[in-house]
Amino acid sequence: WLLAHGADPQSLRYSALGDRITARVPNLLGATVDQITNVAHGDGDFDFVLYRSGNSKVPSSQSRPKQPFSSSSSLSSQRYSIKAQKAAYGIPNDLQASDPRTLQMVWGPGTFGYSKSQLSAFKDEQCPLLNMDKVLFDTENHGESGGDNYGEGNLDVSMIASFGLNITTLVSNTNTSMSTEEGNGFGEAMLDFLTSLANRETLPQVLSLSLGSLSAYSCDLLCEEAEKKGHAKSDCNAFLQEQRQVCMFLTQKQVGRISTALQVLGVRGVSVFGSSGDGGSHFSFDRFEGGSALADDLNEISCSFQMPVFPTGSPYITSVGGTLWKGTLFPDPSHPVAWPRSGGGFAWQFPRPAHQDNMIKDYLQSTAGLPPPSSYNSSARGYPDVSAISEDGTSQSSPTVAGIFSLLMDMRLQAGLKPLGFLGPRLYMVAEKFPGEAFQDVTEGSSAYHCDNGFPSAKGWDPVTGLGRPVWQGLMKHFASDDDTLLS
Repeated sequence: WLLAHGADPQSLRYSALGDRITARVPNLLGATVDQITNVAHGDGDFDFVLYRSGNSKVPSSQSRPKQPFSSSSSLSSQRYSIKAQKAAYGIPNDLQASDPRTLQMVWGPGTFGYSKSQLSAFKDEQCPLLNMDKVLFDTENHGESGGDNYGEGNLDVSMIASFGLNITTLVSNTNTSMSTEEGNGFGEAMLDFLTSLANRETLPQVLSLSLGSLSAYSCDLLCEEAEKKGHAKSDCNAFLQEQRQVCMFLTQKQVGRISTALQVLGVRGVSVFGSSGDGGSHFSFDRFEGGSALADDLNEISCSFQMPVFPTGSPYITSVGGTLWKGTLFPDPSHPVAWPRSGGGFAWQFPRPAHQDNMIKDYLQSTAGLPPPSSYNSSARGYPDVSAISEDGTSQSSPTVAGIFSLLMDMRLQAGLKPLGFLGPRLYMVAEKFPGEAFQDVTEGSSAYHCDNGFPSAKGWDPVTGLGRPVWQGLMKHFASDDDTLLS
């Protein structure tokens, strides 16, 4: 198939895992987007086709930046300082890794990267032990200030390097094209990255993915329902592509292949963490703006259904929701509550994994005030799995928990144990057998954000904060070592 489309026979390469074939296709150089799309979406015996063009960067003047993470010493930042958060989880403030083999990674495309001067200021103010010499770029793409993803990158690096102290942190940006920043080129970039990463000889033990959007199923559902209200599906899809990081995956098939790539990484020993989203159970981030009839109808549709996001909805990722501390003027670190925008719900596309069965069934059977049954797939994968402070969104909580688990990986390597890889079954086994030991339950909050229905927080697992927030002593007991009584 590749040769039929002009691939150079000498350029054909097979991946180490036998799951990818790459080749140069000289006759597509300079081709139009339509020509490339016709080839890439043609018939063939494959899961998916990705086309890599040149190194076209996102013009900063065309990006729509959000407020980047700031290291300013506001009162709020002092309350949720790194030191205060570690104390709340029971983590010694000076706990550092010591095994040079321990690796952690953050990834994003477009303008994703970080500012060394901003990280230095954060280190001086919040985390003096942060080792900047161990924060390394993984590619030649170092980010571009002014873009959405640049702010994400700064936040990711600050959190994972602060909680995973003295661990080599790889900052990876594998695609700088404009479509990957906020549109549906993102899904192609993610699939390309994940399948490439799985074929590396040396892998990080921990990977944090803060970026994502509504799943392809959610986006299809939005436009199907909009069509019923008189809108053309093409107009709906075009409108969604104009929004900031709302629909960034091409198809449900692409989402499925990305989930498989996450599964492969888990088998290879990588524990993948992902943000659960910042729009409750209804939105990618927030309500649709503009005041048009289409925007108004999409808001109504969004509140009529629970709209899961991705990649956090994959069963092969550890989804991380958001919490705060109860109280406004004097928040109580011992009393966590759900962050009002913490993403959560049930995936439309992926069946519920067996390790979630007991806790999700308990939640659905014993919780009052659930949203209409027709608005979600109760037999699907539920998320998030765990949660942490998300003052700056769940893009803060995911690298936080990832950094914490990097410390556990370091302890395992020092003890001669293998990395944990896919965490799902172990997370729920620990929570069921030893409730409260590794995760502190969070029972206040809701995923209703901007709507009149949503999932309420409850005792045990819930689709707002998952199993709860980290408890360091319990995490060490159940994840830093392999207790035969637990694994039997």
